[in-house]
Amino acid sequence: MMQRLLCILCLVLTWPAAVPAQPRLAQRRLPQLQLADVWQSGMVVQRDQPVTVWGWGIPGQTVTVSFGPSVAKVRIAPDSGWQVRLPARKASAIPAELRVRAGTAQLVLTNILVGDVWLCAGQSNMAFPMVREQFAARTLAGASYPHIRLWNRLPGAFQYNQPFTTNEAANLYPDRYFTPTPWQTADSVTARPFSAVGFYTGLALQEALHIPIGLIHVAVGGSPAEAWVPPVTNGPLSVFFSGDWWANQALEPWCIQRGHENLDALIRADVAVPRDALGYNHPYKPGFLYAAAIAPLNQLAIKGILWYQGESNALSLARVEQHETLFPAMVAQWRQNRHQPDLPVYSCQLSSISTEKGYKSEHWPLFRDSQRRLAEQIPYTGMAVTSDLGHPTDVHPTNKKTVGQRLAREILISTYGQTLVSAPKPRQLVRTATGWQLTLSDTGNGLRTGNGQTVHGFAIGDATGPTTDLTAVADGATIRLTGQASATERYLYYGWQPFTTANVVNSDGLPLTTFRIPLP
Repeated sequence: MMQRLLCILCLVLTWPAAVPAQPRLAQRRLPQLQLADVWQSGMVVQRDQPVTVWGWGIPGQTVTVSFGPSVAKVRIAPDSGWQVRLPARKASAIPAELRVRAGTAQLVLTNILVGDVWLCAGQSNMAFPMVREQFAARTLAGASYPHIRLWNRLPGAFQYNQPFTTNEAANLYPDRYFTPTPWQTADSVTARPFSAVGFYTGLALQEALHIPIGLIHVAVGGSPAEAWVPPVTNGPLSVFFSGDWWANQALEPWCIQRGHENLDALIRADVAVPRDALGYNHPYKPGFLYAAAIAPLNQLAIKGILWYQGESNALSLARVEQHETLFPAMVAQWRQNRHQPDLPVYSCQLSSISTEKGYKSEHWPLFRDSQRRLAEQIPYTGMAVTSDLGHPTDVHPTNKKTVGQRLAREILISTYGQTLVSAPKPRQLVRTATGWQLTLSDTGNGLRTGNGQTVHGFAIGDATGPTTDLTAVADGATIRLTGQASATERYLYYGWQPFTTANVVNSDGLPLTTFRIPLP
């Protein structure tokens, strides 16, 4: 009987399809007055958008929130939740206070700046910390960045291929998954554990815009994209929410394997691992990280999302093709649930890694090309080209500085309207007497090679991949290609290797991305 009661309790405590407006009161042990976790001293509040503040308290009491000259009041709902909306504010590096009062209780947040807030999500290359980054020692040596604020959310349960502990299992509820951490001013100490890509992107934005930048990091190593989407019952995402996720053939076997590696020992030991109709909770479970990391911040005004993810969705041809519909649907759901149809989402392209030591990267060229096309098709998105920054045997290349700077450049161009040169892109391919001529956009003052050698990386082939290399010469904004295609060779390829050494760059040193386009 006791075992049945424990099972029922586990089901009750797991998150439902609609994310609740407030946490479980008994678990959180709410004081008389509480703010949502994100609301802390030292944070950055998003400029030019209404400021939504929310939290919990004693039902029936009136909450008064003041932020500078703005004041708002609301009665606490029967479920203990409350929310107020204050007018938008302009960017300001002058520290401000936010005061919250209800009955005799008062909360005072200090040192709040107003600027742009970016949410950093994805898997391990976004989670990759500054302490391991190639240029971090030089960047952080005695440095202080008072106008960059960091909120580094750390997983409460994460092991690559070892069983979770009993304490980690207790964190496998969405509202418990991230351990409590403070907002911190960026400096040589606080930036070390933070996302290197996120930090370098924020640093470049702050230096270009001269406004405070807030960075929220929630990435989880190895996490598949489907873990970051809300549960749905129809549309392209519904395939991920059909029955027990460990038996769902639409999912990546490696992710399911990791779930077993982390949880099987606990299950055999009768540890109460939370579960619902989709199976045991785990950070790779479809919908889990949406409920843990994205949904709790849907009320928070932000500028946009930085996304570095794809390795766990590129291990097979089926998964790469699946991602073609998964990614647009994910972005659409994020925007819909935030009521922000123009929410900017910027992604980092998968870099390069060889298959020689067993890494399943044979489909990475197709994935990189898919990322290129999706970034052009989906409004208010962009992509930093990183195919030239990989490592032949390491899925975590250490040069994140260049990645972050390229990501910031795309943001400055597309979101902030700055006149900068982007990475070159294929625009027109025409046949010539000796082969073809490829015209590119965003070439700056002309194309060249990044290593000073002759142009390489171009080939023609059938739908399965390149078969014949082409001689190529850069000439201004064009590439002259020499060769002849057989009857089966219908595509022009560039950089179509898991670890590519293709070398075309524009005058700003930005690389041409991996692509496949039809031959005319």
